[in-house]
Parts: sequence; structure tokens; C-alpha cells
Amino acid sequence: MSAPIKVLIMLIVWLLFSLLAYRGCIQDCCKGGEDAIIQQDSALNLKRYPIDFQWSKEAANTNQGFDDLKAKLLAGMQDGQILEITGQYFEDEPKPDGFDNMGFARAQAARALFPDIPDDRIKLRARLMDESEGVRNGYFEAALFEWIKPEEKIAQTVEELNDRIIIRFPYNSTEREYDPSVDEYLDKLAKRIASTGETVQLTGHTDNKGAPDYNTKLGMARATGIKGVLMQKGVKADQISASSKGQEQPVDSNVTEEGRHNNRRVEVRLIKKQQ
Repeated sequence: MSAPIKVLIMLIVWLLFSLLAYRGCIQDCCKGGEDAIIQQDSALNLKRYPIDFQWSKEAANTNQGFDDLKAKLLAGMQDGQILEITGQYFEDEPKPDGFDNMGFARAQAARALFPDIPDDRIKLRARLMDESEGVRNGYFEAALFEWIKPEEKIAQTVEELNDRIIIRFPYNSTEREYDPSVDEYLDKLAKRIASTGETVQLTGHTDNKGAPDYNTKLGMARATGIKGVLMQKGVKADQISASSKGQEQPVDSNVTEEGRHNNRRVEVRLIKKQQ
């Protein structure tokens, strides 16, 4: 057998071996579909939650603990209550088609996990979150659930959340709705800032009635108004930042007056000193 023929035979044998080895590797790595993904997540030590999400994706993933969460929510349902589902999102995430922001899309995805609850007992909302380190490469919780009484929620002019206070406004107005609890909160906030040197961030928002440019100015006027109140209470101007998002970051649907009322707001966030 000539040398060229021997070389050709060796080349063919090597190619066949490489092909078989490659196919075996692909089968081992891809076998199991979602199971393989979960194994990879475990290998990368990514924390998972009963319901979690990934950056720029609206799909809700269900994991260990979801069945217990679902059972607890269904057990808490009482007459006259509705389940408020708040989808959280980050400012740099894209806006899915058909939604005002990624938060509403995630709220809808979470809602689909509870088909036993009728639509008239579900309310969807959205909330912007601060981006934390590593969030773009892992999994995070972005759906909040709360049973509420609608009549009590509608009556709120101020809403206390874990990381902010919401102050609401009448339609097309820069004068906040009167509520003694608002003044009480602003008094406490001013005293705290004066003693700690912390800062406060004010962001004005509107509903979608009117032109976008006008609403941006209206949101700024609302934030500036709250800034003036804090300065009257002794807070230094350089401890307060004020900005406007106008109609761009709704937390509720603009289809109903209740939703528009929730969107006409100033969000007050205390920026705590780093420990």
C-alpha cells in the first residue's frame, strides 16, 4: 500500500472518530433540556427563588417553593379582596410590545401562574427597582403579591413602601392631596436628614393625559413643590435632588381613574449613608 493511500485512510479514520466523539458530547451536555439548564445554574451557584426572572426577560420561572407560595396565597383569599400583583423592573430593561414597561409584563406573567383566581379579583401594577451588582447575570425576584381591599387602596393619598414613600396629586395639579399623614412623614424625614446628613431623592410622575413634554414639566413642578416643603422644614437644598419622569414610568393602568390617580405622584426616597 502506497504512502498516500495510508495517509488518506488515517485521515478518514480520524474524521470518523472525531464525529462520533462530538455527537456523544452533545448528547451528554444537552440531554434533559431544562434539567441541563438547572444543573448548570447549580454549578454556577446561582440563587433561585420560588418565582424568579432574568434580565430583559418577562417570563416567570417557577422553582422549588412555588407550590407552597401558591397554596399560601390561595388560602389567604377573603371575600371583598383582590390580589395585587406588582411586577418589578429595572430602568435599562427594554419595554416589551404591548406593555408600558417590563414591570407590567412580569406582573402579567406572574398572574398566569394563578389561573384559579378570576380576572376581576386581580390587579396588576409595576414598580421600578434600583439595579444591584450582578443582577444582569443571575436570577431575581420581581413579583410581589398582596391581598388588598380596593376601597381602602383607592382612598390612599400616601403610600409607604419598603424603600420609598408615594405622595399623590389631583389631576393636572402641583398641589398634593391633603393628608395629615403626608405632613407627619415629611416632618420626620426633615428631622432625620438634619441629624444624619443623608440625602433625599424626589421624582415627579404624571398620568398619560396631556402632551408628554407638558407632563415632564408637571412632574418636575410636583417634585420641586415637595422639595420646597422640605426646605421650609429645615432641609438644605444640596441634600435634595428633584427630577421628573413625566408619564414614562406608570405604576398602574392609565385606563381607569383609579390607575391614573396612582400614577400622579412624587416618589420620595431616602438615600441612606453607606455603612
